[in-house]
Amino acid sequence: METWTLHRWALLGLVLANAIWGSTFVVAQDVTNPAHPTSLAPMRYIMVRFGLAVGFMLLIWGWRLRHIPAETVGHGVRLGIFLGLGYVLQAQGLAWSGSPSKAAFITGSSVLLVPLFGAWFGKQRPTAANLIGLVIAFVGFTLLCFPDDQARGWRWSDAVSFGCTVPFAIHIVLMERYAERSDVDTLNIVQLGVSVLVAAAGWLSLAGWAALGLPVPPVLAPELRPLSLTGRQAWELLYLVIFGTMICYRLQTWAQRHVSATQTALTLTLEPVFAALIAFGVGVERLGLRELAGGTLTIAGVVISELLTTAHGRALKKT
Repeated sequence: METWTLHRWALLGLVLANAIWGSTFVVAQDVTNPAHPTSLAPMRYIMVRFGLAVGFMLLIWGWRLRHIPAETVGHGVRLGIFLGLGYVLQAQGLAWSGSPSKAAFITGSSVLLVPLFGAWFGKQRPTAANLIGLVIAFVGFTLLCFPDDQARGWRWSDAVSFGCTVPFAIHIVLMERYAERSDVDTLNIVQLGVSVLVAAAGWLSLAGWAALGLPVPPVLAPELRPLSLTGRQAWELLYLVIFGTMICYRLQTWAQRHVSATQTALTLTLEPVFAALIAFGVGVERLGLRELAGGTLTIAGVVISELLTTAHGRALKKT
């Protein structure tokens, strides 16, 4: 299989992963809605979702851990710390702000940090085509997701959401470096397992604080209520575990063997586009001219980056 063909398949895998991740915004709303008495609060949601995913993965690929290299363990631990921190901050910010579109915009702004961290940590600098596509996509991304009404103005909780952009960006950059040198499934088991531990550490700290009789902030109080899910929420959680976690991270880890961190970040701008389209399809949101223009620009940015990169590669071969 030719290199460019493998690259295209990897890019398609990332697009598919982002389509699934886009659908999780709609599905997770019911599971994590703090107004729902049976919902999962952010830290416990991460613990349960990633914990179940790790359990299923151990049943399928656990035998590989008997011969896992120490290097893979180290890579998975580093990835898991940043992934866990990113998800905890993202989930808390979403729960406190109550605005999925704003949370999607803030989370997606991490794509701007990827080229910076890539130049710092990585060996490969982003190409001009990558950066051009990234700028176009981000303009469209902003039109699609940036809240434009005063009722959803910026609040202190948004600073918490912004905190997730740094660990998510670092995770993408490190994944590019580690994916090629590690087995996909064992690396994912380790990184998701460590993410569970990160969320568990936060939850245990909160539970210990409450056990001492110290006051718990109201926004964190749902973390300590009894765990219960409706049958519908259980099925939704199963979708998030199998498709939104196991399949998506397997696709991302494999794809980043063949796609740069900057191009990976570029495809992540498609996540809110899919989220908006799916929300529109199920009747949760309405799409106006601004949202349609934003989604079109976002997709155009990804396509232009790929076309310019391909054209540049062909020109180099001719010379």
